[in-house]
Amino acid sequence: MSSYVARQPIVDRNKETIAFELLYRDGEENSFPDVSADYATKSILVNQILVHQKRILDDKTGFVNFGYDSLLERLPFDFPHKNYVIEILENCPPSEELFNIVVELKQKGYSVALDDFVPSKEWRRFYPYIDIIKFDITTYPLAKASEYLKKLSIYDIKFLAEKVETYDEFNQAKASGFELFQGYFFSKPEIIQSRILDSTVSSKIQLSVAISQEELDLTLIENIIASNPGLSFKLLNFVNEYSMLRSPIKSLQQALVYLGEDRVRKFITFAVIKTLNSDKPSILSNMSLQRAKFFEMLLSSIGLDHKKELGYLCGMLSIIDALLDADMEAILTPLNINQEIKDALLGKEGVLNNLVKLAEAVEISDWTKVDQLTKVLGITESQVINSSVESTLWADEISA
Repeated sequence: MSSYVARQPIVDRNKETIAFELLYRDGEENSFPDVSADYATKSILVNQILVHQKRILDDKTGFVNFGYDSLLERLPFDFPHKNYVIEILENCPPSEELFNIVVELKQKGYSVALDDFVPSKEWRRFYPYIDIIKFDITTYPLAKASEYLKKLSIYDIKFLAEKVETYDEFNQAKASGFELFQGYFFSKPEIIQSRILDSTVSSKIQLSVAISQEELDLTLIENIIASNPGLSFKLLNFVNEYSMLRSPIKSLQQALVYLGEDRVRKFITFAVIKTLNSDKPSILSNMSLQRAKFFEMLLSSIGLDHKKELGYLCGMLSIIDALLDADMEAILTPLNINQEIKDALLGKEGVLNNLVKLAEAVEISDWTKVDQLTKVLGITESQVINSSVESTLWADEISA
C-alpha cells in the first residue's frame, strides 16, 4: 500500500522555508478528496507519527488543520506538542468550548494558529493564546489586513499571508507587516508518496476486541502486535514520540507497559484508523515474522535466552527497509530502540548481526556462508535448518 501527503512550504521574510503545511491526499491527484476534515486530520497525524517518523517535515514544523469536532474530541492532546502547529479551520465557531481547548493547548506548550482568519469581536478573548494568524490575501485585502495587524501588535502573534502568488504580492505583504508567507509564488503543494505497512483484518478485529475490554490483557495485545510487522513498527514509532523514555526499547512488551492502558487504547485506535487490506501478508511481511522467530530460536540454542526478546525485535526489523522502500539508517535513527539492535541492522559485528547474515545466507542457500557463520556462532547446521523450518511453519501458521 501507499500513503500520500502533500506539503506546502511556509517561508519567512527572507524566503527561507521554516515550516510545511501538511495536506491530506488519497492518491497522486493534487487536490483534497471528498472526506471530512476530521478524517483528513487523523490520517495525516497517524501517517506522520506511526509511519513517516516525521521525515516529510525535514526537521521543520508541520502545520496541521483541525476541524471543530476533532478539537472538541481533544485529538491534539493525543500527540506530542513538538513539531506541530494546531491550525484551527476557519469554519470553527468561537465557542466557549473551543476557547477552553485553546487555553489548555497553550498552557501545555502547543502552538495554535487561526486559518483563513476573518476578524470579529468574538475572537478577541482568544488572542492572548494564539501564536499565528493566517490571512487569505485573495479574500481579505492587504490594506485592510495591515490595519488589523497594527491593532493586534500588543499581542505576541505572528501573521502569515496565504495565497501569495506573485513577487509584487510578496513585497506588498511584507510591507503590510506580515512575517510569514505561503502560496504558489513559493511552491505548489508537493505530493509525497510513501510505502506503508498495512495490518491484516484479523489483527484489526482481534485488537478492536482486546481494547473493548474493561481491563486490557497486555500479553494478548503483545502477541497480536508481535505477529504483525506493520503494527510492531507503528508501535515503536508511537512510543518513540514520547521523549521521556528512561531507556531504549528492548521489546514490544516494554513498549506497551511504558505507554500504559490509556495510550495503548489510543495507539490501537490510531493504528487501525484506515481501511485495512484483507489480503494475506506479503512475502516480505511473512519473511519478517520468520526471521523474528528464527533469531529467537537460535539465541536459545546458543544459550542466550536473555537476548531472545532483542532477537525477535531485531529479526522483525531486519527487512523493514525493503518493506518501506527506505534506507535502513534513515528508518532506525529516530527510533529509540536498543543500540545493540541498531548496530546489528546497520552492519556492526556481533551476535545479532551474525544472525542477520545467517538468515540472508539460508534464504539464498549459500551453504558455504552458513557453514562459516555456524562456526562463529557455535551452533550446528542441523540446528540452523531445524530452526529455519520451524520458524517458517510458525510464520505461515500465524499469517494464515
